[in-house]
Amino acid sequence: MMQAVVELPRAFSVRDDRELQLVQDLMARMNPMLLVAQVATGLHVNGGRTVNWVVVYLNGQPLTEKEVRAALGEAGLDFRHNEEIQPSRVWVNNHPDVIEKTLT
Repeated sequence: MMQAVVELPRAFSVRDDRELQLVQDLMARMNPMLLVAQVATGLHVNGGRTVNWVVVYLNGQPLTEKEVRAALGEAGLDFRHNEEIQPSRVWVNNHPDVIEKTLT
């Protein structure tokens, strides 16, 4: 059996909701304990267009607002132009049609 170590970013951006669903599905297949939650919409520090910002965390270990803000900062969210962090959208039991709000 082959095993690999994969380092995942704590936060990253995706262009649209369809990409978010693909990432959520991939993470669920890799490890059902990994959750991907959309937490913001905004610009990258290098400019460009508005994108969706997501965080990755373990089921049962939701991130605090401080941890979310730190992860988004590391990923490149431009806080000067994106002050409000949104309630996240997380699949319930890894089903894309059932969404619960968390990280409040």
